[in-house]
Amino acid sequence: MINTEALRQINYIIEQDSTSSTYKYVLLKSVINASQKYEHLINIQKGRANIPLGLIVEQWILDYMPFVFKEISQQNNKSVLDKPITAIYNSIFELLNLDKSIEWEYAYTQFIKAFHNPNMSIELSKKFLILSKKIADKIVNMPMKFTGKSEYEFFTPERYKFGTVKLQAKELYTSSFLINNFDYFSISEQHYNIFRYLGQTLYGTSTIMAKWKQKTILLNADQEITKNIIDKLSSDTLEIRETASIRKILTEEQECVWSGKELKGKNYDVDHMLPYSVWFNNDLWNMLPTDRKLNQQQKKAKIPTRKLIEKRSDIIINYWNAYQQAMPLLFKSQIEVALIGNDICLDIAIESLCKKSDYLIFDRGHEAFNLN
Repeated sequence: MINTEALRQINYIIEQDSTSSTYKYVLLKSVINASQKYEHLINIQKGRANIPLGLIVEQWILDYMPFVFKEISQQNNKSVLDKPITAIYNSIFELLNLDKSIEWEYAYTQFIKAFHNPNMSIELSKKFLILSKKIADKIVNMPMKFTGKSEYEFFTPERYKFGTVKLQAKELYTSSFLINNFDYFSISEQHYNIFRYLGQTLYGTSTIMAKWKQKTILLNADQEITKNIIDKLSSDTLEIRETASIRKILTEEQECVWSGKELKGKNYDVDHMLPYSVWFNNDLWNMLPTDRKLNQQQKKAKIPTRKLIEKRSDIIINYWNAYQQAMPLLFKSQIEVALIGNDICLDIAIESLCKKSDYLIFDRGHEAFNLN
């Protein structure tokens, strides 16, 4: 499955390719993330893995936000990003009332909440769409172009239709809109397999993040904030827990998603089925009520097995239905992107969740969680 020549090419790109910016590292980080988490959106044909460009655009928007906010250079010319891109970011900061004097962590969490808010204003939707177009153009004409040269046969953007994408009347910007409207790029199946199965453990995000940090430190005098931002972007220390919204939906007595134990009042945990420290996901579908003792003493950061998910699928779907009824736009957008594409079928979502569990346990080596 793993092609050693393809692995050599990737290692060369990471270790030896010249850089005029940090773009290459953020691109590789984004493609690893897409390959490992969104296989249900990726199709493989004729030895090429076709990946939605929107997945990469979204990751870039979020990853570069703190650097723009704190004006930390990402290019050899000492600029952060290109001026038109920076200008759009700054206009979004203004709309969100994010003053540059505040701590970047707070600004980052507010930015993410706004980005994933399906009820964002029309004005903010238009700003995010403009930013997405400019970043998409930068991605395909810079790092994809220069790491897609013939000796690698690496990145191949297939179409450039994103330049004409528009929001229809009353249509809002969401992750699913971005993924459905920005077409695809492709990489070889061999490169995709390396990203999917070896992306974290062999060289993966840690090496790429180290290179990103090294490059950024060279470009900036304030090295401490640079280290702080990149370290937090590559860990689970920026976890944004939105348990309050979950608890508002679940107003009556509940049962533990894993054990079936009755949960009275608010004395329970809202657990990430796929742990945040592993999957970095705060979507509604991934956060379900769990007995506190079981969660903190037994499940912890373990991955629920396929057997357990299938056994408890009825209660999982019951909770999903409650979320869908309470927050239809948000739930639809999140579950489309994270689990099932455009086919809103919760049984299919359960099977997708099981596949991700299998992948994390058997391919990535995470500890399994089951109840006898």
